[in-house]
Amino acid sequence: MSDRTLRYLIATAIALLLIYQIGSLVAAAFGIAWGVASSAAVAAVSLLAARQARAGGSTSFWFLLPTLLFTVVPTAVVIWRAFTAETSAWERITGLAPFLVGFAGPMVLLLLVYYELRRRTRGD
Repeated sequence: MSDRTLRYLIATAIALLLIYQIGSLVAAAFGIAWGVASSAAVAAVSLLAARQARAGGSTSFWFLLPTLLFTVVPTAVVIWRAFTAETSAWERITGLAPFLVGFAGPMVLLLLVYYELRRRTRGD
């Protein structure tokens, strides 16, 4: 596979992680209907941002903006919930571990790989 194809696959994985995480957070807080609606909104914003990024050429602002927004907000919400709960430190760690391993860690790794591939593609 070419670097460009890998970059598209990684961007798709990032979008799917964002859609799932936002949808599950909203569904847990407000119910399944709002979770589905928020997932659709995240998907629409991600598609529009991807279109703007392609139209913008070399700038990655439009790709970075929704990715950071939809990554920082859920991370802040989950961390806030964990530290404001009346639980022990061990329960906080075990409560945060699935989020960190299942969302935050993969997002950071995928973003690092995406930008390295983007740098290589721009260098060609």
